Amino acid sequence: MMVRRTIAHAVSVVAIVAWSIACPAWAQEQQTQPSTDRPQLQPEPPLPLPTTLSSYPLELLGLLAPPTGATVLIPSIGVFEEFNDNLFLTETNKTSDFKTEISPALALFVNRPRYRIIAGYSFSSEIHSHDSNLNEFFGRQNFLLGSYFNVTRDFSFRLSDSFAWDRNSGTGGAQPFTVGRQLSWVNTFSPGALWQITPRTSLDVSAGYEARRFLGSGIGLDSDTYRFDSGLGYGFTSRFTGTIGYAFTYIDTHGDDDSTTHNPHIGFRYALTPALTFHISGGPAITQIAGETDVSPAGNVGVMYYLRYGYLSAEYTRGVAVAGGFGGTTDTQTVAATLALTRLVRNMVFFVTPSYNNSQSISNRQANQVDIEAYAVSLGVTYQVTRYFNVFAGYDFLHQRTGGGSTLQVNADQNRVKVGLQFGYPISFN
Repeated sequence: MMVRRTIAHAVSVVAIVAWSIACPAWAQEQQTQPSTDRPQLQPEPPLPLPTTLSSYPLELLGLLAPPTGATVLIPSIGVFEEFNDNLFLTETNKTSDFKTEISPALALFVNRPRYRIIAGYSFSSEIHSHDSNLNEFFGRQNFLLGSYFNVTRDFSFRLSDSFAWDRNSGTGGAQPFTVGRQLSWVNTFSPGALWQITPRTSLDVSAGYEARRFLGSGIGLDSDTYRFDSGLGYGFTSRFTGTIGYAFTYIDTHGDDDSTTHNPHIGFRYALTPALTFHISGGPAITQIAGETDVSPAGNVGVMYYLRYGYLSAEYTRGVAVAGGFGGTTDTQTVAATLALTRLVRNMVFFVTPSYNNSQSISNRQANQVDIEAYAVSLGVTYQVTRYFNVFAGYDFLHQRTGGGSTLQVNADQNRVKVGLQFGYPISFN
């Protein structure tokens, strides 16, 4: 416990804004901060939040660097080879295997003066080297959508959705927690709107719905999470903006005690330099569960640094959430960093994302007790050799441990290495 607190405290003082906060902030700065808060760089695309880079499928990594042109549709097919050193995500008697994936994909990029849309869908057919019983036609599916609409000069709307279907049950959602090899799907839908009330005052409102389902035999727990968040911002100067808001979360844990959480919060954003932005916000998370009320701290601290070739970020966040397939209403802490390079080398996209995640039950009176921590690292790179041909490589690491009081006990270590080729044909509509 002391190690967890030390890590969280040490990183929190230099942590970076979560990308899910940076995207609305980016939209606001585009309207209200003409020249001093951001460097004059090509803006990043609206990522399909809340999917993190660590869960990006390699065949859709090109969504991070959209091609030039108003509207581009790219059908493609990829062939990948993956080595997994712990196929069933067990602590002992590990089984390793090679598998070949054939992954058709479709990506859409729409870049207009008043709106931007990025979307991608892929599925994979899997052929295992050692055990043909594990072969599947639809072994994995992913859908990503990110969009931004400038309705009027003072009002904008955004919409994102992410869907992941996989047997590696840590795939999808914000936490990498796994409950072993089990077929599951996660869908997260997030609309939001920004209203620039006056040149200094803005109102940001967002909502979210996440459905998590586990199919067949296994121990994963289904859940539904409903979220609402609002924030009123006031620009005291061109660089300093104060914020105050309210968030609400309802968690339906499908068999365990449901919960509601109220989170009033206050904070600020400050542009230290045109390329470096600092953010902090926080407040009490007041959770009602099993007829009782518990109070825990919640918030986010961090900075984002826009580089000439991409961006560098790190974050510390704390709040009430579901611990993946472990279910439950938990006090969840995340420490993460991201380096994304989209313009370092022409036609290359690279990212690396290390993270630490910890979830513990809000109350010891909950029927399903959760006590889990996980360290994870994801790395991916794609390089466009020609207009029609890409090469890919990726690496994922997971180290997960559950405490003695956790209802579900799943300890796992896993390394996955993937390399592949992708052939696509861009179709432009200009």
